[in-house]
Amino acid sequence: MLTGLLALENVDWPKLHHAYGPASDTPQHLQALIGDDQEARRAAVSHLGSAIMHQGTPWTATGPVALVVAGFLLDEERSLDLTLQVDLMYFLVDVAEAAESANRNKKELQRMVQFDLTPFLESDDEYAMYEDEDAANAFYAQAGLGCIDAAPVLSQVMRKEMDSEHARLRALAAMGETILAKLQPSDADKTEITSKLLALARAAHSPDERSAHVLSLGEVGYAPEDFLEDPSPAVRMCAALAPELATNPRAINELIDILEQNAGQVYNWFEERPPQFIFYPRFQIVRHLVAQVTDFNRLIKAAIAVVDITEKSCVDFDWGPLLAAAFPDGDGAIKTKSQKRFLSALVEKTELWDPLFGNARTWFRAAGLPNDRHACAKLIAEANV
Repeated sequence: MLTGLLALENVDWPKLHHAYGPASDTPQHLQALIGDDQEARRAAVSHLGSAIMHQGTPWTATGPVALVVAGFLLDEERSLDLTLQVDLMYFLVDVAEAAESANRNKKELQRMVQFDLTPFLESDDEYAMYEDEDAANAFYAQAGLGCIDAAPVLSQVMRKEMDSEHARLRALAAMGETILAKLQPSDADKTEITSKLLALARAAHSPDERSAHVLSLGEVGYAPEDFLEDPSPAVRMCAALAPELATNPRAINELIDILEQNAGQVYNWFEERPPQFIFYPRFQIVRHLVAQVTDFNRLIKAAIAVVDITEKSCVDFDWGPLLAAAFPDGDGAIKTKSQKRFLSALVEKTELWDPLFGNARTWFRAAGLPNDRHACAKLIAEANV
């Protein structure tokens, strides 16, 4: 499989597409990645993150571009500055995630891609392909399968960079290899990756890097219970989030304590957040707890602590799921003191209430409550618990 400059020179780019149309402009951007023009290089990195992988969606150009980028990183004779290497690794991790997602439906994608796209690709109507369901399905199937095809080369990059001298590259590579391991899981691969991740975590120079590797350990199916003893609360949190510790009482208590005592500080525990935390780490804590703790009385202090520091826009990630967890029957009836306390905390925080904010309506509807501050205040006043 061709990579690097050989791949760049042997792909018919105009026949491929990115988010903004034919990929005719992609070769110049790829060339700029290894050129001396700093402004052109920045534009090239932006092209990767906006056109080639657009908001997590791969295109038919994505797989071929990933092979070019992977070749640049694998080339021992090519010197790339650290910032560029990190940017390229973030891109390849995104492609790895797209490959893993596509692999879950690989057989269906292979069926869809049999549809003949040629008439649509040759059409002057650039929207015709997206307006035909079979054509659109075939197009996106081709994009997903292209990412899967690139996966073996991406894995080579991840394994190489896991031995990098730079902590950020090691963390990104470990995350990427953990994702790629899900494509063709085997006990031997799992054992090898787990062993490598444990070595990296134990040798990490900072809590930030150790946290990233502990998160990767959790994703590969390891139960990092020993890291619940770590002196760093950030590392303990990352260990407690591991799927294999989902029902572990110590892990659950660790996460509850973190929200109760440090809901507003978790974000600041890291000088450089693990790449797994795209948003606030508390979002993952909330999702984990509402899935595992059915007794909302255990969560009430943590839930109120979250309300104290959250914002309206966070409804889908923290205070919305907590509202649904507080009212699991969905009938809007205030039956417990914990329900009353949590709803009262929401009512007291006026900035969370916006009748035009549709995201919040979904969660109030799930709880069986009116999405109206005064109506909820009236329910609280009438509640007899």
